[in-house]
Amino acid sequence: MSNRPKVSALVPAYQSAGFIQETLDSLSLQTQDGFSVIISVDLCDDETYEVCLQHCSKDSRFSVVKQDKRLGYVGNCNALLDMANSDYVLFAFHDDILDASYVERLCAILDSEPDVVMSFSDVLLTTVEGETKYWKYQKLDGVEKKFTRGLAMLSRKGHWWVPNRGVFRLEEARTIQGLKTHAYGEFSTDWPWLFHMSLLGQFKSIPEVLCYKFYKKESITRGWGFSLKQWHSVTFACLREVLISSVSMWDKVRFAGYLAYKLIKLQVEIQTGSFISCFKSRKES
Repeated sequence: MSNRPKVSALVPAYQSAGFIQETLDSLSLQTQDGFSVIISVDLCDDETYEVCLQHCSKDSRFSVVKQDKRLGYVGNCNALLDMANSDYVLFAFHDDILDASYVERLCAILDSEPDVVMSFSDVLLTTVEGETKYWKYQKLDGVEKKFTRGLAMLSRKGHWWVPNRGVFRLEEARTIQGLKTHAYGEFSTDWPWLFHMSLLGQFKSIPEVLCYKFYKKESITRGWGFSLKQWHSVTFACLREVLISSVSMWDKVRFAGYLAYKLIKLQVEIQTGSFISCFKSRKES
């Protein structure tokens, strides 16, 4: 296909008519050549689709699909991954604003460093209350060993969720078989996804804010309870990723042992009603 784009921004949209225009505008300003945008509007009852359709009429690089049944965040992201036809992709969330150079600078890293599977920048978050928080994640920069990268992601230390909006290699990502729900639905499904991605190649960050996130009252994670049972379920989901990964059997055993310890500890906490502080912190989506 001669007009195949080099990189595609995948926009999973839902109930965002009141704020998605700024995200679309920031995507239209991207300086990257060979750039396209695919929007998937999940079934909703506002005018998100109409806003996106109008923007598409002004920028030929954009296309929009309207889902006729509710897919949810995970299903919508996977639908976009299936539709993509480019070397690189990124999830451009409907409440994120990207610097005009965002895609170009992150693609340049993937172009020049074949061992890097995902590149991303720092993020500046603005909460519903108007407070700002600086997110960065550099724990995987330059880490060559799969097991070390995976263990760092499993530890959930630092702002581990930041790479989720980075540019990544589509073909490698497809080997993961998409994002997956678990017993507690979509709770922190980006954690097992990023863990598995970290096993495919290196991550590299640009230590500069090129992405601006704005929490909304309707943001997914604001409705999560962050309970012990939820963390138990998503930790088990990480174990599922270990089993289907292509790492060596010895690494699978080591990852499984680490996660088994975490699962047993969580189960004890569930039964006793205690809550380890390291499971209290969390973010976005």
